[in-house]
Amino acid sequence: MVFVSRCQNFESEHNTTGLAAKNPDGGFYYTAAAGGESQAGKLPNGGLRSYGSMTYAGLKSMIFAGVGPDDPRVKAALAWIRKNYDVKSNPGIGNAGLYYYYHTFAKALDAMKLDLVEDEQGAKHDWRQDLLAELLGRQRPDGSWINENARWLEGEPSLVTGYVLLTLAYCKPGVEKR
Repeated sequence: MVFVSRCQNFESEHNTTGLAAKNPDGGFYYTAAAGGESQAGKLPNGGLRSYGSMTYAGLKSMIFAGVGPDDPRVKAALAWIRKNYDVKSNPGIGNAGLYYYYHTFAKALDAMKLDLVEDEQGAKHDWRQDLLAELLGRQRPDGSWINENARWLEGEPSLVTGYVLLTLAYCKPGVEKR
């Protein structure tokens, strides 16, 4: 939890790194190690930009480690998610790592036992339905999926289709995942 907390743009007793106060948006970046790194880049003040896949991965990690929904770190991550809710892109980095994003998105929201995500404007989203519709629209005629952006091997249909199959397992409410 020390590592996970230090990758969140949220200053608290769990994260007193110099990076935490530079972009206190509640989202997550890749690593705090070796001075910090974000695949979404840096702010002019040296802060690290938060992005979707890492924010959902960070939230999921906190939940799996037993951090409850009332913890300020979880609340901050959910506030970032509300502000950046998206199934068309990986917020902060566009289509890079999009299918990994879909997997962490679904796994984290399922772990939170959330059926709806209320965005910053107050609109309520059935994330499962939104995600299913987006995935169906991206499926190729041969039944596979591929990312136009080949970064992180997402130009490989076997990997991307695997991500989608894992993601789909979280799109049916009330089904216990193993």
